[in-house]
Amino acid sequence: MYEIFSYHPEHGLRTELSLEELTQALIDERSLLWVDFSDVDDDDIDLLTMVFNLHTLTVEDFIMPNVRPKVEQFQDYLFLIMFALEAPNNHQKGKVRTVELDFCLGKNFVITFHSSPIGTLTSFKERIKKQSPIIKHSADMLLYYMLDSCIEAYFPVITEFDNLVDEMSDELFKDPTNETLKKIYHLKNEVMLLRRTIGPQADAIGHIAQGEHQFIASTNTMYFRNIHDNLLRLNDIIGTSRDIITGAMEAYVSVVSNRLNEIMKTLTVIATIMMPLTLIASIYGMNFRHMPELGSKFGYPAVLMTMLVIAVTMIVYFKQKKWL
Repeated sequence: MYEIFSYHPEHGLRTELSLEELTQALIDERSLLWVDFSDVDDDDIDLLTMVFNLHTLTVEDFIMPNVRPKVEQFQDYLFLIMFALEAPNNHQKGKVRTVELDFCLGKNFVITFHSSPIGTLTSFKERIKKQSPIIKHSADMLLYYMLDSCIEAYFPVITEFDNLVDEMSDELFKDPTNETLKKIYHLKNEVMLLRRTIGPQADAIGHIAQGEHQFIASTNTMYFRNIHDNLLRLNDIIGTSRDIITGAMEAYVSVVSNRLNEIMKTLTVIATIMMPLTLIASIYGMNFRHMPELGSKFGYPAVLMTMLVIAVTMIVYFKQKKWL
């Protein structure tokens, strides 16, 4: 299943072409073609290999999922694997979703493939249908506009993720709970995913920006350098978040340990105060018949007063030593 966008200076924009018209458009260097695949069946494979002359390994990369971005130069086209970043449909905080987006850049065509819908490409198509001038430029510039749109969509998602990291840091030092620890591990997993996605993409775009590919005009490499700079900025933001999350895990252990120490200190002080009081009560709780104080009229209040004085004295002493 695919969509076609064809532009010719004389015929304008067309979105429906027969196989013969598609072949003629490829031959005509004044034409610009964008074919967007969302699925590949047997007929599509024949179209890709026989009409566009794509290598079987490229078609295999279309069909099979890839885990890392890459760029490969073939005789008739440049093959690029990138990843779009999408917020999940349920808007779960801190959760990001990557969608593989493959590109083939030829002399006058761009082929894209993605197995899941990508919001930025959908918006891009709407702009073209509204006669946006982006379809009137060269194929490499069309590739640039699509890449730039996808990378720009990273910023709001990364910004929201960065804000969640800040909120987690604030919560960590206010009232950390087991839920805080779960948030830390969740954010750690997400930041590792972003790191593995953005870093290699920056390397791939940086390779293209060097101007060593025949399908990228030397005058247009500066635009790809701009994308490369944006990816480096995103990578720096993610790197900072990763450092914060790593420090947060260590801080969580320290905060929990300090809280436990405070509890143990309080319990120890209480137990220490109770020790002499328990001793006095134990002495006068013995069942010997001849104990002089048992017959005293003021024995009971005297013992209680003594116990109170001992407890107050110990509390004052502990406060002077700053143990309380």
